[in-house]
Amino acid sequence: MNDNVELPEEKVSLKTKLSYSFGGLANGFFNSFVFSNLTFFYNVKLNLDQSLLIIGWLIFIIWNTLNDPIASYIVDNTRTKIGRRIPYIRYGSIFYGLAFIFCWFPIAPLDNQIALFVNFTAALFLLDTMFTIVGVCYFSLPNEIAVTAKGRASIGVYSSAVGLINFVLGFILPVILLTGQEELHPLFAPIIIGVGVGGSVILFVTSFGLKENMFAQLQEHEGFIKGLKLTFKNKPFWIIMIPAFLIATLYPIFFTGILYYIDYVIPGQSPVYVLLSTIIGIIVGLVLTMKKIPKWQPKKAMILNAYLLVGGLILLFAIGYNSVLASISTLILGTGYGGAIIGNMTIMGDVIDNDELITGKRREAIYGGVNAIVTKPSVSIGNAMFLAIISGFGFIPKQHPQQLVAIIGIMLAFCIVPAILLFLSAITLRWYPLDGPEWLEKKKHIMEVHKKKEKSYLESLSKKSKPSNLDSDLKKTKLKLENNQKKRRE
Repeated sequence: MNDNVELPEEKVSLKTKLSYSFGGLANGFFNSFVFSNLTFFYNVKLNLDQSLLIIGWLIFIIWNTLNDPIASYIVDNTRTKIGRRIPYIRYGSIFYGLAFIFCWFPIAPLDNQIALFVNFTAALFLLDTMFTIVGVCYFSLPNEIAVTAKGRASIGVYSSAVGLINFVLGFILPVILLTGQEELHPLFAPIIIGVGVGGSVILFVTSFGLKENMFAQLQEHEGFIKGLKLTFKNKPFWIIMIPAFLIATLYPIFFTGILYYIDYVIPGQSPVYVLLSTIIGIIVGLVLTMKKIPKWQPKKAMILNAYLLVGGLILLFAIGYNSVLASISTLILGTGYGGAIIGNMTIMGDVIDNDELITGKRREAIYGGVNAIVTKPSVSIGNAMFLAIISGFGFIPKQHPQQLVAIIGIMLAFCIVPAILLFLSAITLRWYPLDGPEWLEKKKHIMEVHKKKEKSYLESLSKKSKPSNLDSDLKKTKLKLENNQKKRRE
C-alpha cells in the first residue's frame, strides 16, 4: 500500500477562520482569565484562606462534571434555521460577559471568610455554566469546518495567532492589576468591566461569520444515554483521554503559578523578558508545526511538542530565579505550547471523524461533553494540588520575602509537577492508533461522504423532499476499506 496518501485539497474561507478565531479569543479569554487568576485574586488580594479555596475547588468538581454532558446533548440535538451551535454563541454571549464580571466583584463582605468562600464557589459555578454552553460549540466547530489535518491546522494557526492577543493580555493584565502591590490597581474595575462587555460584543458579532455543517440537522435525535454509550465504542477517544486529563491538570497549575512566580520568586525583576521570549516561541511553534503536520500527522506532532515542554519546564526550575535566564526556558516552552495547540485540535478532530465511521453521524458536541467529564475536574484538581503544595512548603500570602523553602515549593508546583504530567502524556500517546496511511485513506472517504450529505441537505431544502439516508455510508465505507486492507496484507 502507498504510504504517501494524499487527501483532496480543502479550503476554509478567511472570513470563517477569522470569525472562529476572534470568537474563540473572547471565549478563551473569559475562561482562562478566571480559572488562571481567581485563586490568586481571592487568596492574595481578598485574603480568603487557602484551605477554603481548596474546598471550593473540590465542591466545584461536581457541577463542573455534570453540566457538560447535559449541555452537549442539548446542543447536538438543537435544530434551528441558523444551526445547532451558532444560537448558543450569539445569544449566550450576553450572559457569559455578565458571569465574567461577577467573578471579580464579590457581593460578600470581605471580612467574612465563609461568605467570601460561598461567593468564590458561586462565581466558579456561574462562569463555568456559560463557558460550557458556549465552549462546547467552539470545541465542535473546527471539526465541522474542516476534515483534513492541514485544513484543521490552518484554522488552528489563525486561532493561535489571534490567540496571542489572549496570551499577551492574559499575561500582562494580571501582572499589572494583581501583582507588585498590596491593593488592587485603580484601573481594575473599568478594565474588568470593559473586558466583559467587549468580549460579549465580539462573541455576538463574530457568530454571523461562523460556518457549521447544516446537513447534520438531518440526523435523527438520539437519546442522552445512547449518545454516551456510543462514545465507548470509540477506543482511540478513551486512549487520548488519559493525556487529556493529565494536560488539563497542568494548565491551572502553570497559569495560576505564573502569578506566584512573578510576585514571590522573581519579585522586583521585570517579567518582560519572559513574556517576549514566550511569544516568540509560540510563533516559532505555530509555524513549524503547521509546516510539518501533514508529514508528521497529529500523533507525532503532539508527542514531540510534549517532550519539548518537559525540557523547558525542567530548565525553568533550574535557572528560573533570574528573569533574563528564565527567558531561555520560556522560549522553549512557547515553542512547544504553540505546536501543541495545533496538534491537540487536529488529534481531537480525527477522533470525532472515527466516531462518524462507527455511527454514521457527526456528534462533535457530545464528545465535548464527555471530554469535559474527564478533563473539567482537572481544573479543580490542579488548583487544589498547587495550593496544597505551596501550603505544605510554608507559603504565607503577602509575606515578602518568602522563606527559601516556600520558594522551592512554588517552583516544584509550577515546573516539576507539570513536567511529570506532560512526560506521562507523551508516553500514553504512543498507543494512539489513528495514524498512518490507512487512516488517511479513511479520511479521504469521509470527505467524499460529506459532499454527498451536503448535496442531500440542499436538495431537501429546495424540493422539500425526504433526504436520502446517508448515515450508513460511512459504516459501509469503513468495512470496505478494512476488507481491502486485509486483502492487501494477505
